[in-house]
Amino acid sequence: MRKVLMTMLLVLSATAMVAKDIRTLVLTTTPQMHCKNCENRVINNLKPLKGIKSVVTSVADQTVTIEYNAKKNTEENIINAFEGFGFKARKLADGEKIVKEAHECKEQSEGGCKE
Repeated sequence: MRKVLMTMLLVLSATAMVAKDIRTLVLTTTPQMHCKNCENRVINNLKPLKGIKSVVTSVADQTVTIEYNAKKNTEENIINAFEGFGFKARKLADGEKIVKEAHECKEQSEGGCKE
């Protein structure tokens, strides 16, 4: 009985050690995303980053919502990664809304906006 209890205690301890610290980060980009191609560029460049669990973009709200494992990546690294694919990003304050700029994507059929 004692061995069973010790084994269970060790299993519980090991489980607690590998627990993930999943966090959500909501960002906006500069320049703004204007089309599906802009969204795809953001998603395709963020997904391969270490610790990224999901990336959801919204052109209408001008947001990028990222779920990530904080034990494998940091907000700063994720924000800095945007510069590698032509955007700057900043964290949105709780409840902050972004107004989408008027923009007509003339190159949409050719692969997306090229501002």
